[in-house]
Amino acid sequence: MASITCLIQHSPEQGHHSYSAYKFCQAAVAKGHQIKQVFFYGDAVHHGNALAHQSADEQDVRQLWQSLASNHQFPLVICATVAARHGIVAAGDLKDFSDGNLAPGYHAGGLAEYMEAVATSDRLVQF
Repeated sequence: MASITCLIQHSPEQGHHSYSAYKFCQAAVAKGHQIKQVFFYGDAVHHGNALAHQSADEQDVRQLWQSLASNHQFPLVICATVAARHGIVAAGDLKDFSDGNLAPGYHAGGLAEYMEAVATSDRLVQF
């Protein structure tokens, strides 16, 4: 079976992109493929914002990702540099905001971590 790294570049508010990526990864693991990493870049870093909320009539794609990653043991990585520009920080990264606002199940990483996943994957899928 193939190992796959997934790159997402659209915000969760553009839910159809993220939801399509989620359904792709869900189908891939159901067929026995391994997801090496899901990397959120650009506006997609907002997936990792614990303070953001969906309206009651919308599906929360952030939680879908958290559940899928937890059940199938793959990392949800948001680009740390882009996230910091958007005010999304991990606990302890800023002196005045020690609790951070990075959602559980996500972690901040760099392009080196992403490139390592790409280099060791059979496929890269971009959404």
